[in-house]
Amino acid sequence: MKPRFVDFLCCPACRSDLSLRADRKDGAEIVAGELRCGECGEAYPIRGGIPRFQKAPLRGEVARTVENFGKAWRRFSWLDPNYERQFLDWVRPVTHDFFKGKLVLDAGCGKGRHLVWAERFGAEEVVGFDLSDAVEVSYGHTKHLPNVHVAQGDIYNPPVKAAFDYIYSLGVLHHLPRPGEGFRSISKLLRPKGAISIWVYGRENNDWIVWFVNPFRRLVTSRMSPRQLHAMSFAITAFVLWPALKLFWAPLRRWAPGLGKRLFYGDYFCYISAFSFRDVLAIVFDHLTPPTAYYLSRDEVRSWFDGVFGRVELRHHNANSWGGFGVR
Repeated sequence: MKPRFVDFLCCPACRSDLSLRADRKDGAEIVAGELRCGECGEAYPIRGGIPRFQKAPLRGEVARTVENFGKAWRRFSWLDPNYERQFLDWVRPVTHDFFKGKLVLDAGCGKGRHLVWAERFGAEEVVGFDLSDAVEVSYGHTKHLPNVHVAQGDIYNPPVKAAFDYIYSLGVLHHLPRPGEGFRSISKLLRPKGAISIWVYGRENNDWIVWFVNPFRRLVTSRMSPRQLHAMSFAITAFVLWPALKLFWAPLRRWAPGLGKRLFYGDYFCYISAFSFRDVLAIVFDHLTPPTAYYLSRDEVRSWFDGVFGRVELRHHNANSWGGFGVR
């Protein structure tokens, strides 16, 4: 971690300031050390350049979700130029100019692909945290960037101060045991007039997933080893989804997009038909690995913003998920 990262951090137990002890450095990076709370005395280690704030052992589906996503992002660790377009698509109406000069937080940063683009868009400082071991992939992608910082911590007890101009959380809240509570937790980290963007799975048009895929995922695929799940995901992608995308949905996207969007799940299949094979494979693996996944209605997502945020915009992204934006 960079020494100045401590200015953004706080004790997740009591929200007080932390003092920094550096035991080992690699240039400007603190590779090993400790953060200690001056109020309650809690100590948090710095290992592998990353402050680690998770103290209590995780249990049940939460533990499996965190473990599975950590393994997933290690397996699918690459960064792709197409991630810029996907990132901006998820955070609309935010554009790349919106980031300039802002303090930005990525709540649930995964492998760090959005951290990289937030920095390139001109953010003053970018902070990301995630509960899984994927933070090690994030750190590997960003440690050379002087204004990007990564920590391991929990959305319900975030290890950062309420100091941010803009927060985004993409594809994360719907994997929490209590998604609405997670949203309220991160929204408190905004400065007055700060903005937030989220993207979550939608309940609308996803009955087939809720009733059939979700039980199969929870009881079967989330319990597979990464190698077994990768083999299954590869077979589904190579022999079913990829041929359908390239032979049917991609031509529809190019020549008859209106027709494509009227077909079952057409918006989504047209959208991902432009993706590479390895990204489609990653999507299949990503959908099958977590035991916990909630599909949230428009009314529920809208209720998170009510009374706290203005200029609220909700978008039915690909007719199967919800993107939300608001200003505190």
